Amino acid sequence: MTDATQDTRPLWRALLEKALGEGETKQAIADRLKVSRTMVSLALADKYPSRIDAFAKRVMDAYDGFPCPHLGERVTALDCKQYALRQAPTSSARDARHWLACQTCPHKPSQEVSP
Repeated sequence: MTDATQDTRPLWRALLEKALGEGETKQAIADRLKVSRTMVSLALADKYPSRIDAFAKRVMDAYDGFPCPHLGERVTALDCKQYALRQAPTSSARDARHWLACQTCPHKPSQEVSP
């Protein structure tokens, strides 16, 4: 027997709707994703004029996260990628320890992907 309330939305859409439900505005979402507010509105209305893949990836990078083993708190995939794939920090021992932990972390992206 299947649960009639099972969520069949794509994860990217569920994450966007959750952000809206938690009080984030469409403009704030657009700013975070570095897209226009219109693009966010079109995607939510299922009227996006082209393939949604690149937009969905931006949403996933910005809103889908996991617990960071080093920090002990939840981080987004985008934050993890930006920290782990940057040059090794040399001005702060704390940042250097964090970066070093990222290099052996199971969440570390294998390559840098441009949005």
